[in-house]
Amino acid sequence: MKKLTNPIGYKYLLVLLFMTLSIGTTSAQLNMQAPETKRSDTLQAGTQGSVNPLTENIQVVTGDDLLDKSFPSSWPLFGSDIRMKIGGFVKADYIQDFDYVGDRYEFELGSIAVDGTPERELGGISTFHAKQSRVNFDFRSKAKWKNGKEFPMQMFVEVDWFFDSPTMRYNTRLRLAYGVIGRFLFGRNWTTSGDLSTLPGTIDFSSGDALYGGRATQIRWQDKISEKFTYAVALEDASSQIDNIYNLDGASRPLSPNFAGMIRFKSNKGSTVQLGADVFTLNWKGPSTVPNVSKTGYALTLTGRFIFKTTEYHDSFSYGGGFGQGQGHKIIALSWDGKGSGIIDQNNLHLNPAWFAFAGYSHYWSKRLNSTISTHWAGTELNNLQSDETIAKAGTFHANLIYFPYKLISTGIEYMWGMRENKNGVSGEANRLQFMVKFKFN
Repeated sequence: MKKLTNPIGYKYLLVLLFMTLSIGTTSAQLNMQAPETKRSDTLQAGTQGSVNPLTENIQVVTGDDLLDKSFPSSWPLFGSDIRMKIGGFVKADYIQDFDYVGDRYEFELGSIAVDGTPERELGGISTFHAKQSRVNFDFRSKAKWKNGKEFPMQMFVEVDWFFDSPTMRYNTRLRLAYGVIGRFLFGRNWTTSGDLSTLPGTIDFSSGDALYGGRATQIRWQDKISEKFTYAVALEDASSQIDNIYNLDGASRPLSPNFAGMIRFKSNKGSTVQLGADVFTLNWKGPSTVPNVSKTGYALTLTGRFIFKTTEYHDSFSYGGGFGQGQGHKIIALSWDGKGSGIIDQNNLHLNPAWFAFAGYSHYWSKRLNSTISTHWAGTELNNLQSDETIAKAGTFHANLIYFPYKLISTGIEYMWGMRENKNGVSGEANRLQFMVKFKFN
């Protein structure tokens, strides 16, 4: 394997600058809001004082938990028993690339140019955008059957403008759209086996590019085993990325859903551990001259977050990892070139093993000043027949400094370094700075 070197010396100066700056420096019911609490794990995500002030992901709850979880800033819709809340934020970003990265809006490791390519000679570029801004609508009520039994009910819709295509960059994009009745969830949400709450907080939209799972339309059942244990099982929309190196007639066609599940432990102080799993089939359908093949793939994930106090504020350490067979399309960094799942040749369908891992630490220097450092890695074992330019491994490092002039307004800067290595050992590195200002709705 080629030894990676960083020819850009200012990478280390930026890290030193970040360290110097850093060192120098509710529970509610649907119809009644509870008194304010000081427990940090109940603070709204993405706000000053929360465990991870850059995390904006809405926690999925079902059943009576919908009535007990925090629902502040909601109001009743006149003439009904439905309560509504509008959430989201406006975020403006300035990005300075010092090396070529194909995706100007998020630090997609698969888009880093490797040595010897024409793109490598283009160098960096500056970008302004506000595409990550988003709006969500949360409706909660109770459904009553003819027998008089009531079920908690929710409808949640969230949109943003984060299309990468230049021709669609101002188009509205549906991020989430789901409904909950009782313990059932129907619609588009994050994959059941993933755990977004443990992702280290980054200004970069891709969250380090070790994100597993993505969003999928699904049918999910989620319930409690006890006060500290939760589980979920789901049928989800399936996908795959089969490398058709011989240009065979036919196509990859999902013939069954992805079977997903998780079990999650949460302590009284908010620390969590989650075990997730996926089982799915990859299918190639073609004419009589091409093999019609189905193979079963799988993935296992383990994620967690420890919350502890170093001063009067709560810090957190997040980690996660997983491995499997044929699930490269579920790991964002490996799905860039569309060849993450496996390869079809003239005789068979071969699944590629893949893995991912990440870790991050979030620290409050003061009530208004927070930092997160994190690293994220992913890799796959490619088939001998696949092209030398196929991505085989990628990794990244992030470090940021976030300041809150007001509890719902934040600004900060983040340094990113990333690398991509292809099957033939040819690699490339990139450095990026990103500055942001963010205004939350509530």
